[in-house]
Amino acid sequence: MKLSSALLASLLLAGGTLLSAQAQTKLPPRKPAQPRPRAAAPVGVTLKDGFVMKEGKVMMTRDAHTEALTAETALVNGTKIGADGTVTMANGTTMMLKEGDYMSLTGRLTTKAMKAEQDSLLQLSKNGGKVKMKKKIK
Repeated sequence: MKLSSALLASLLLAGGTLLSAQAQTKLPPRKPAQPRPRAAAPVGVTLKDGFVMKEGKVMMTRDAHTEALTAETALVNGTKIGADGTVTMANGTTMMLKEGDYMSLTGRLTTKAMKAEQDSLLQLSKNGGKVKMKKKIK
């Protein structure tokens, strides 16, 4: 019995030594990871998808391709846009696009005056609510 317990103790000691020796081996260094290349943004100004009245023509932009509108087009909400700039809303009202007016592919109209108002409100918020006015000369 003394012999078997001494044998068991020596085997456990030898097994523990082998396991601790394995844990101390160094792993080879990892290769540095290269960053993935990103898709470059298109150079220049791109228009939002939709319709814009520009130089008396209705320009249609879809998937970054802009071309002149040649035939009447129906939008998702039932609005129809003609090549001459006539817009027939879903409720039947008709209007004419003016220079700089924009209509999204969903039928939302943004006029040039609305853009100017948004720009002025943006400038006002940047100035902290202060309006810069010219001094009057007397």
